[in-house]
This record gives sequence, structure tokens and C-alpha cells, in this order.
Amino acid sequence: MNYPLWVVPGIGGTWIIGIISIIHVFISHFAVGGGIFLALAEELAYRRQDERIYDFLKQHSRFFVLVTTVAGAITGVGIWFSISLVSPDGIASLIQSFTLAWAEEYLFFVAELATAFAYYYTWDRIDRAQHLKLARLYMAFSIFTLVIINGILTFMLTPGKWMTSHYWLDGVFNPTYFPSLTIRILIMLAIAGMYALITSSRIKEPKFRAFMVRYCAKWLLPVFVLGPIATIWFFTQIPQASISTIFTGIHASGLGNFSILARTLYLSLVLSGTILLFAFFGPYLNPRGFTFGIAVMFMICGLCVTGTTEWMREMLRKPYVVYGYLYSNGIHKDDVHDLTKDGFLRKSKWAGALAQSAKSDAEKGELIFRYQCMSCHTVDGYRSMKKLLGTRDEDAINNFLQILKEEDPQKNNYSGIMPTLAANEEEIKELAKYLATVNSVERDREKQLGLK
Repeated sequence: MNYPLWVVPGIGGTWIIGIISIIHVFISHFAVGGGIFLALAEELAYRRQDERIYDFLKQHSRFFVLVTTVAGAITGVGIWFSISLVSPDGIASLIQSFTLAWAEEYLFFVAELATAFAYYYTWDRIDRAQHLKLARLYMAFSIFTLVIINGILTFMLTPGKWMTSHYWLDGVFNPTYFPSLTIRILIMLAIAGMYALITSSRIKEPKFRAFMVRYCAKWLLPVFVLGPIATIWFFTQIPQASISTIFTGIHASGLGNFSILARTLYLSLVLSGTILLFAFFGPYLNPRGFTFGIAVMFMICGLCVTGTTEWMREMLRKPYVVYGYLYSNGIHKDDVHDLTKDGFLRKSKWAGALAQSAKSDAEKGELIFRYQCMSCHTVDGYRSMKKLLGTRDEDAINNFLQILKEEDPQKNNYSGIMPTLAANEEEIKELAKYLATVNSVERDREKQLGLK
């Protein structure tokens, strides 16, 4: 509420972040898992003195460096850029709380990039024992970046002791830190195997191609053996409200009324099961029949699972950016009471300045909508207000907004899925007046058709 706002029509700013993030996660997980793959595969080549594996790794490392340093860097910058525009309060809170952690992660990231380039450009220029040490060094640097960034990501869902201490290490080593770290490492190994299946499927010699395809397929096995255990561990540590939402949706699935979290969980399980069967009956049992086209399809399926799982992880902490602390619209939970009493536009630096030049109550209401609602809703696109409001008139909308401003969950049954509306009575009327203009076209159309 203290920064300029980026309005993205149609899909909204959150989907811009989501699309870029899913692609980046799939690449960044390869950067870590692929580093582990290169180190262990090169150690295998070193022990066996197998020139064929060395030749394969030379080609694979080129693919690895191009994907992780070019596509990975571009999408990484894209995430920072889009989050800074869509959720400036959220990213400011994370930077202020974890300045030292971000600095450490940046140092390891720079070391990771430098080692990746050194690894690729020293093939056949240094002896193989030294080159293997470079592979191990890259693996160590990439794992350290994961160790740090995992703490910040999990903090957003389970801040834990940080809520009272505000000590950054309490935020990093939060309740879901270790289960999430375990899950991510397992997923990274699987993604490394998927990427390696792409390059191994292009090997010309049939016998060696079959050997490498089967070897790469084995990298997917740990996540399917240990993944369920780590996932159960993770779910025992997340907020009870999120668990209740999931299971309420599962219980109601027979009625066709299950929650979006339950739907996402189902989809993630179905896609994961598909990959497991695909990996076992395809590249593992029938490596000779595994082709480049199948490897690409396999990769697409893996990207879908990654996207679904990451989206579910984000949904678990809604309506917060930092669970129990900062709402998705950038308002701190502890500030809601004062904003409700004194007025949002009076307290908000940027929205308040814009409100001074507003020509009508509806324009002031639009400012409140943009700053408090557009983090999740659009006017007529994703989570459209036109669709949600239906044919409600201004009085009906006002009555609905009165419910949303209640801080007591017993009076506001939307408190677990939407931020509490932080506005005084005058601002609620202004917001209702604006929202009434949003669906006025729809009401007029229904009147013309004789539906009302």
C-alpha cells in the first residue's frame, strides 16, 4: 500500500509471477540436481575410465551451462522484476528480514556460475582428477544456494519462532525447512534425470545409449520411494487451516464441490503417478525404445508436475505472503485494526496521495479495490469481479463488504481465504459504489433480456 501499483489486465500480476516462477523453478532445480548428476556421473566415468561417458558428459555439460546460466538467469531476473512490481511490500519485507541470507545466497550463486563456466571450458585442458574436483565444487556451491533459499521460501508459509523473535535464523530454520529441503533435493534429482534423458536419447551407439538412458532413469526412483514419506512429514508441519481446507475439499469431492487445493493435490498425484509408470516401463525397462521425442514429452510432463506442485505450495499460505504476518495485498495483519479505524486512504502513502486528486467517491473506491483486491482479482479476467459480483446492487455489495471487514473468523467466513478488508465505513461505501459500476453493464444486459 506504500508503493506504486502495476495493473495487469486479464490475467493479473500474480499469474505473471507464477508463469515465470514455474519455468525458473524447473530450470533452477536442474541447476542443483544437474550439478549432482554431473559430479556423480563423472565419478562413474573416472572409476571406470570410460571414454564414452566422458564424451557424453562433455555434450551434456554444454546443454547444462546454456540452460542454467542463460535461461535460468533470465527467468531469475524476471521473478525479481515481476515480484517487485506486483508485491513490493512482500519483497521489501523479505529483503529487510533476510538481508544477510540474501547476501550469502548471492555469493554462493556467483561462485556457482564461475565454477560452471570453469567446469565446461576446462574439458581436456586439465587432468581428469582436477576436473572431477571442479564438478564436486560446483555441486557443493549449488547445494548451498538451495540450503539458503529454501529457508526463505519455507518461511513464507511457516514463519515459526520468527513471529515473536524476528531473528532471521529463526525464520530460516522454520518448521517446514527440513521436510521441504528433503522434498526439493529428491525432486531435483528427478529433474536432473529428466534433463539427462534428453541428451542421452541423442547418443548414436545403441548399446551405450541404452546404458545411459537406464542410468538416467534411475535418478527418478528416489523421489518416488522417499517422496511420499517426506511429503507426509511436510504436511504435519504446515498450518492447520491449510490442512483443513485440503481435507474438506477431499471429503466433498464426491459431491463435485471440492476445494482448489484438493483439486491441485489430485492433479499432482495423477501426474506424478504417470511419470513413475512412464519412467519404469519406458527408459528403465525398455531403454532401447526410448527416443528423443518421448524424452521431450517426458520433460513436458515433469514441467506440469513442477508447476502444479509449486502452485499448490503457494496456495497453502493464502491469503498471506508471510503466513499470519503479511497479507497478499501488502497489508500487515497487525495494522488492519488501525486502518479500519482511521481509514486506509489516510494511512496509505501512495494510495492516499492518489486519492487527493480523485474526482468522485467511485474513483476513491477504485483505488481501494486496486490496492486491497487486485493482488488476487481482476475486473473482468482472472477471478473476475464482474463474475463474482453477479447482479448485486450497491446495497448488496455494501452488506457483503461489511462481512469482509470483520476480523473475527466467526463473523467472517472468508477470513481464511481472503485478507480482512481494511477500510472505515466511508471507504466501504466508496468501494461499494465503485464495484457497483463494475457489474452495472451485466445488470443492464439482464434487464434487457427480461432476466430480472
